[in-house]
Amino acid sequence: MREDFFSTIAEIIKYGGSTFAALVAMSIYTATDGFFIGNWVGVDALEAMALIFPITMIFGAIGTLFETGGSAVVSEKIGAGEKTLAEKIIRTNYLFAAVVGIIVAVVGNIIIEPLLRFLESSPDEHHVIDLAVEFLRISLCGVPFLIVVYMTGAFMRCIDKPAHVIYLVGSTVVINIILDALFIIVFGWGMQGAALATVLAQVSGSVIVFWYFKYSRQKFSSSSGLSNLIYIFHEIRIGAGFAVATVMMSFIEYFLNAMILHYDAANLLAMATVSNIILSFVFLPLNGLDTGVQPLVSKLYAAKNERHCTRVMRYSFFLTVILTFAIYAVLMIFTEELTRIFLDSDEPITPEMLTFLRAMFVLQPFVGLYTWLSGIMAALEDEWRNLVISLVPLVVQVPLIWLLPKVLPIEYISLNYSINDVAEALVAFLLIRSFLKEKKLSFKKIFSA
Repeated sequence: MREDFFSTIAEIIKYGGSTFAALVAMSIYTATDGFFIGNWVGVDALEAMALIFPITMIFGAIGTLFETGGSAVVSEKIGAGEKTLAEKIIRTNYLFAAVVGIIVAVVGNIIIEPLLRFLESSPDEHHVIDLAVEFLRISLCGVPFLIVVYMTGAFMRCIDKPAHVIYLVGSTVVINIILDALFIIVFGWGMQGAALATVLAQVSGSVIVFWYFKYSRQKFSSSSGLSNLIYIFHEIRIGAGFAVATVMMSFIEYFLNAMILHYDAANLLAMATVSNIILSFVFLPLNGLDTGVQPLVSKLYAAKNERHCTRVMRYSFFLTVILTFAIYAVLMIFTEELTRIFLDSDEPITPEMLTFLRAMFVLQPFVGLYTWLSGIMAALEDEWRNLVISLVPLVVQVPLIWLLPKVLPIEYISLNYSINDVAEALVAFLLIRSFLKEKKLSFKKIFSA
């Protein structure tokens, strides 16, 4: 029993731990721009970051689509002993994602300015929107490279190289930090410098990926892989729930920003940026742990090793719970200290700002439960249930964003996130029960000793 416990924990750390560390690094990557912009460019630029965030979420949604779906399909093929086919599928993913990334970059540059100008309700907001457009025009050029880095992290886990994910993401983080400091502090390039640093870090990550697969011992089939497009469509169905969830959150962030500006509370835009950065330290590590374990669960289930598979599910749940409550304690106790990291020391932090942040975090432990449940469904190649869960924020948050400022002070508008956390966890729990039954599993089997 003890041997099973320790060996399973070691497996989870091997797969989930590396991805956890990589996404903690990705959180630092996200926070770097906010730190340098908030402290050296100004509060207007930090407010502009709130307008930028919904659009950058869509970039992440595309990466998540290929990362989640590709991880499940490739892991299943490896678990079934079809390694050559898995390699061809990986190659096809890179070709397809490169085309998608280029299309997004071109279309994005056409639509971003009218999309952001629509939010402008007074001349005072013109400068903030100018800064946001300035950043996005440059950062859109990095979308194809961002997708490559996202996918490579997933595929390295699939081929039993999870530790290499840390090297890949860690390298891009270090490059981004160095370039941010150089472009923003030394050269004084402001928002353009932050965007250029981000793009160059993503390009560097793609170069590392190319070098790795070309010169390392890990060789892939030389086939173009275009005949394997059918697997890409399968991946899209599997990853659609996660991608749609991210797109929905993007729309919700856009709507939230519009409401904050409508109620003439632009100072809360800076808090929206801070909260998004802090939330990346909540969601990305949690997602990293459960996403990292997905290839392991997929392979064990495909190999019909049910006992080992359920053990991995069980222990990953307990680790998720521990991590969730540890993060929650830090968020609620050190709210003001965390906020100060991203604001110049001369900028005041008002009680309304802190209320905005704490209202967003108050029911955060439910995020851990939802993340674990949706991760299990993705690992076992569920399609429609994750898609249904992804629609919950649209049903819950949009009405609340409209209603809350009418009955409470504007700073409580962020309560919509906390209420949605509970709703998503509840819907995920109800849906996964029937899903597990289809797979001849149950919560009783997963949590039995």
